[in-house]
Amino acid sequence: MAPIALYPDPLIAQMLPASTYVDEIDKAARYLRANNNQTTGVDNQSWDVSVRSIAHYPQVVYTMSEKLDWTTAIGQAYVTQAVDVFGSIQRLRHKAKKYGYLKTTPQQTVIEEKDVIKIVPAQAQYIYVPTYNPQVVYVEAPSSGPSTSTVVATAAIAFTAGLLIGAWLNNDCNWYSHTVYYHGWRGVGWVSHSTTVIRVGGSPYVNARYSTVRYNTAVVNRNVNYNNVSHYNNVSRNVNYNNVNVNRNVNVNNVNVNRNVNNVNVNNNVNNKNLNRNVSTNNVNNAAYRGKTATPTQTNANRASAQQRTSGFGSYGNRSQTNAQSSRGQKSRASKPATTRTQPTRSGGRRK
Repeated sequence: MAPIALYPDPLIAQMLPASTYVDEIDKAARYLRANNNQTTGVDNQSWDVSVRSIAHYPQVVYTMSEKLDWTTAIGQAYVTQAVDVFGSIQRLRHKAKKYGYLKTTPQQTVIEEKDVIKIVPAQAQYIYVPTYNPQVVYVEAPSSGPSTSTVVATAAIAFTAGLLIGAWLNNDCNWYSHTVYYHGWRGVGWVSHSTTVIRVGGSPYVNARYSTVRYNTAVVNRNVNYNNVSHYNNVSRNVNYNNVNVNRNVNVNNVNVNRNVNNVNVNNNVNNKNLNRNVSTNNVNNAAYRGKTATPTQTNANRASAQQRTSGFGSYGNRSQTNAQSSRGQKSRASKPATTRTQPTRSGGRRK
């Protein structure tokens, strides 16, 4: 989560469910390039609402489409380990704030509530996406004097040009229940601030059918080439993804996730560790915990490796471990969707 943990909450709330629709992310990127980055037609596409939402920000889509292994890994974690995903983002935000990099600026407002850090748009009409080096902002404070340190910390995080806030930003993050939720443009804070300047009435994104955030469980069937996932050794404690073998078997009612992790070095050199996780998508507690609803499995075609491009949202990997993009994705096995239902949320941890 290091490359996007400092993104504003409304954008993360669309990127997480969108990351489970990997093929649609790829289609959206192709559509935008074919139309010279014009976004006027994305509202009429058949993609999931979360994909249509981020398609209003082409560079965000390009970042996700050019790193499909990373996007797939996020989608798989969001489906099976939502609590860990939200917890990871919060830990990274606390590190960035501790070292003086995460601050309120003209582009963003940083809000601390108990042990939660929220990042929301500072302006009613525009949202800004930060660009930064994860190996810097989460690792250490500037070592120079006080005045120079402030300048260095401020320069470590830059922002894109302002992007229009529209009715498509219809989700937000509940950091306490570890869920993405649909606010329907009713609420306080940045939501009420922005409703004064954007067109909400008649928008295709303001609809009761979005009250349950949907996601695609079939993403757990996809293979991830961890050589294509950027490594941040100083951040992730030297985790070696090269020897991670993932075998996922998904049936109609149960998602069985069997991971064999060999020679994973996490500070204390844990070797030959076998992790077996059984995640039932029919489990009432799981559905309630995530606050999300599974969508029907979609058929995924074999995808040729994409040409490496430069994104305006520069993601910085370990300099010694940057790898060329390789063939991504395998043909997904079709699976039936989990039953759509809305459950009350609860708190607590998930088994590691």
